[in-house]
Amino acid sequence: MFIIRFSVSSLLSILMLLGFSFYSSVCDAMDPRFELDPDQVKKLSTRSIHGKKKNNYAGYSRYGKSGRSVLRLQKTSDKKGDSALQSDKELRSSSVTEADLKLVGSFWRKMLPQSEEPLQPLVFKSDTFNLSIDPLHYPLFKAADGKKILLDPNGSLPPLVSTLIQERDPSVRVVNAVSKGGSALVGALLSAGNFYSIEEHPLMTFGTDPQLKIRVDYKVERTAESVMRNEVMLVSTSSQAFSPRLTDYMKRHGFELLEPFADSTETAVPLRHRIVHVSPSEPEKAVDLLLETVAVPVEKNRRLELFKVSDSGISLSIAADRYFERDGKRYVVATFSGDPVAYTLFRLLETKGYKVVILQSDETFKSVASKLLSKMDLPSGYTSHLLVADQKGRYSFEISGFMLENSTSAGGALMLTDRPVERSLRDFLYDHGYQVQER
Repeated sequence: MFIIRFSVSSLLSILMLLGFSFYSSVCDAMDPRFELDPDQVKKLSTRSIHGKKKNNYAGYSRYGKSGRSVLRLQKTSDKKGDSALQSDKELRSSSVTEADLKLVGSFWRKMLPQSEEPLQPLVFKSDTFNLSIDPLHYPLFKAADGKKILLDPNGSLPPLVSTLIQERDPSVRVVNAVSKGGSALVGALLSAGNFYSIEEHPLMTFGTDPQLKIRVDYKVERTAESVMRNEVMLVSTSSQAFSPRLTDYMKRHGFELLEPFADSTETAVPLRHRIVHVSPSEPEKAVDLLLETVAVPVEKNRRLELFKVSDSGISLSIAADRYFERDGKRYVVATFSGDPVAYTLFRLLETKGYKVVILQSDETFKSVASKLLSKMDLPSGYTSHLLVADQKGRYSFEISGFMLENSTSAGGALMLTDRPVERSLRDFLYDHGYQVQER
């Protein structure tokens, strides 16, 4: 609510200078629910023409008679006004609500703790007019540079009043939030707040492999030292809050998350998947860990016969480092020591129906798993896999490894990887149905 009082002579001077056409455009730009009171305008005009000059400049008294009259804004009651009021109600229902203003006020006090000190309402008095702004209808905030932000939540502040305010107090920035809603209202306030840096829809990346990506609506650096002091503010205007795990993770990395409109939290996903981190030092251990993970029994140093005495009168056998069976097939894993005879014998096993995997002594987990899984007709590509992706695009998590679908007791996926996963990210993955295990 605002009240303007003009002196008669000043009003007529303004009207003569601006011209009737400009005056009409200003009136049209005002809130459709308000117009100048015709009776008062007529009264003012008559008094200014027929009244005595000395009375026109008599001393001002609110309750006594004087040469000044009060020019008031009154609410119309005709059909045109009622129609405008109805459309305005519809506009308000889709724009900024009283609840939004309360949430934004609480949010701003967290953005600028020093703004908790109450600001005095805007009041301007002069010989020409008196103007006061009701902070309940038009909230007033303190900006980062110490100036003021006057919020016009639904675009009802007439341009004339806005101009008068900024002429009398240039430190006031008027923010019009009509039809923006609560989310865009935050952006408008941040833009007017004169912070050191504001980035819209930033994508933050944590780590290389594994990699966590987080996207919010705004990233704000209040001062030039915010990054060095780990005081960077992140703002999400979503109605669904980030999980406490992610919020804590961002805080540990120097980001404080503010969610002014969050009214719901994510529901944890039941455990169905496994991420197995393996870090073997030798190829044979890598084989054992892989087979144990996929629940395949294995025999060590098993002797396998190439020829039997009963068949050909010749007995020839060879020792396999690892032997196992799966789905009716026989597998042999051997480490090549540089002996060409042994290499030839292992290849002869293939003619007997064995699936043979020959490893080098310097094999890594990646190469061992690729060879073994390929022989077992399982996915053998070591690549980056997207394990978690928020439906609203706010965050994602990916990691490299071997992905085996439908490989757990619950029918979930099994990820084999040599990439370590830090504890805080393990908790985050746990909420999304992944259990991280060490082998």
